[in-house]
Amino acid sequence: MAKFLLMVNRGVPAYLTVWAVMLGFFLSLGLFFVYPSSAEVTDASQADSSTIHDSAEAHLQLGIDFFLTNELDVAIDEFRETARQRPGYADAYHNLGVALAKTGDLKGAIAAWSQAERLDFHTASLRYHLSALVSYNYGISLVRDGRLAQALAQWRAVLRLQPDFFEAHYALGLGYLAAGDPVQAVAHFQATIHDATHWAHAYEALGLAYYASHENTLAEQAWRRALALEPELPKVYANLGLLRLQEGNYHEAIGHSRKALVLQPDLVAAHYNIGVALFAKGDESASVPSLERAISLDPRLTSARLLLGVVWSRQGNWAQAASLWREALRRDPFAKDGVWLHYNLGVAMAAMGLVDEAAVEFDVVTGQRPEWAPGWSQLGSALLATRQWERAVVALQSASRLQPAWAHLHFAIGKAQAEAGNLSQAVAAFQRAVEVEPQFVDAWFHLGVVLRAQNRTGEAVEPLRLAAEGGSGEAQSLLASMYANGSGVDRNIPLAMLWWFRSSRATMADSLTQTAREQLSQFRRGLHRHLFSPGDRQEVLTGFGLIREDLHRLAPPHPMSNQVANDEGSWDHLTPNEPVVAWVIDQALAGDQSAQHTLHAWYVNGERGRLVPADPQIRNYFLQTAKEGDPFSCQVVRAVAPESSERFSADWQLAANGCPDQTVMPGL
Repeated sequence: MAKFLLMVNRGVPAYLTVWAVMLGFFLSLGLFFVYPSSAEVTDASQADSSTIHDSAEAHLQLGIDFFLTNELDVAIDEFRETARQRPGYADAYHNLGVALAKTGDLKGAIAAWSQAERLDFHTASLRYHLSALVSYNYGISLVRDGRLAQALAQWRAVLRLQPDFFEAHYALGLGYLAAGDPVQAVAHFQATIHDATHWAHAYEALGLAYYASHENTLAEQAWRRALALEPELPKVYANLGLLRLQEGNYHEAIGHSRKALVLQPDLVAAHYNIGVALFAKGDESASVPSLERAISLDPRLTSARLLLGVVWSRQGNWAQAASLWREALRRDPFAKDGVWLHYNLGVAMAAMGLVDEAAVEFDVVTGQRPEWAPGWSQLGSALLATRQWERAVVALQSASRLQPAWAHLHFAIGKAQAEAGNLSQAVAAFQRAVEVEPQFVDAWFHLGVVLRAQNRTGEAVEPLRLAAEGGSGEAQSLLASMYANGSGVDRNIPLAMLWWFRSSRATMADSLTQTAREQLSQFRRGLHRHLFSPGDRQEVLTGFGLIREDLHRLAPPHPMSNQVANDEGSWDHLTPNEPVVAWVIDQALAGDQSAQHTLHAWYVNGERGRLVPADPQIRNYFLQTAKEGDPFSCQVVRAVAPESSERFSADWQLAANGCPDQTVMPGL
């Protein structure tokens, strides 16, 4: 499988949804002058009884409380009890009318408001045309039922009846905002403010409309005006935090959001903003508590689950990330972030080895966003992993049509076509990949392999050479075998040895590197044991000469570099740190006698603070080359074997036994 990238929806949402704002404000907007008045009503019989007065006031207040918690039936009973105890109390009838209107009983509402008008000429309903008030409250009841379009029609009717009904402008503003028409919303909020210049919530809503219109500067001005009128508006602070968050000012975003939490500790938007800001700052672990708190307050907050899953995935906890994304989809299957949830869930499935399940998720992604190349790309990769070659080709070709400059797509198409046996199509795809990205080593290698499979060996050499030069161990090993056997090229033992040497230096040892090392070992064994003809011996010596030249080019950064460049051939003055020791060992393996003497000196004496005597790397070198029959190494092991510790004596003795009989070499 390809390495997947997790997707995060970078569009930070304005969490304060318009519907929530609408319903919250409409609960209070239906009540005009509902609170008990300190003035006495004109009915003398009611004014004489303070006990009845107090009881009626208590029922009125209870009715208001129940109304604000949307317990309308109980509120209606309380308002009726108020009217029963104080028949001349106009406010009781007015509030009864409001509650009845919210339940949809418009006939009862009109009757109650008419009674309120008869009782008190100055009652609240006289501020409004009665028909306008009915339409206004009926619109509110329609919103509660989710019938926004009909509610908008009622509020427009209100303004035709009474143009100065600024609450209707406000309601229309919220309605248009919920309907996705922020331009109309701005106009109605501005009309509201024209008649209600000190209404903080109107400025708050105006800020939301500007924000939805991408007029962030105007949104901030409106919100700051709201705070000037009413300093303790937690949602406004959260929205200011959102603006700072989108600007990348994470410090101020966190500050505004924390101020919001002081005023309202359970404000989801503030917790979420803090979590996003900490994540964006790179404090991913610190973001977890805020995101988890936001989710606990609002279990359907999909964006928080999406982001928290990304946090867990980056910590390697794929199972927990997948659980969060699955739960988000279960709670909100049609979420606007759904495509990212499916994509990330596919990534998680692939990371856990569940490639069939990953393919299912990526299939959903391509269904929802067929114009998005990464979805097709990952679907193709998952299908490749499940060996569904033909389906993989279709998916990958869909991706490549959308992103023809992505070389990896053409490469993956080539692999799928090759696995399906469509070699000509595979060659074309690999050729397209290297045309798009000339340094694409793996594509060059696979192109060479497929050309060989088509018996086009001569054409395969150049792609394989380019792949080998680019560092492909597979290409290096294959090219070495081709030169050694004369397969599609002229037989060339020195070049074969050079490519086996390069293959043997891979950081991660595998079967190819082991094979390469064994091949070079056989060449050394043949030299030391005189197994080659004079012509073959000269070829092998030439090969080791090429390897030494390559080693000079690969010398690690070290003061020895000047010596290497000058080819002085003496390594006694080098500082034996780990890369230098490894490099000198490679020199010795390539037949550099000076390197052998240097290794022997280091093995016997070490170097204070840098290399202990009897270094394991150097010991293994002498053991290996003695078994190959190297005369110098045989003298070393014969000298060391009798003195070696019990732990290593068997290894030294075994190496010594493998040495041919020979005289002691001078200079040891």
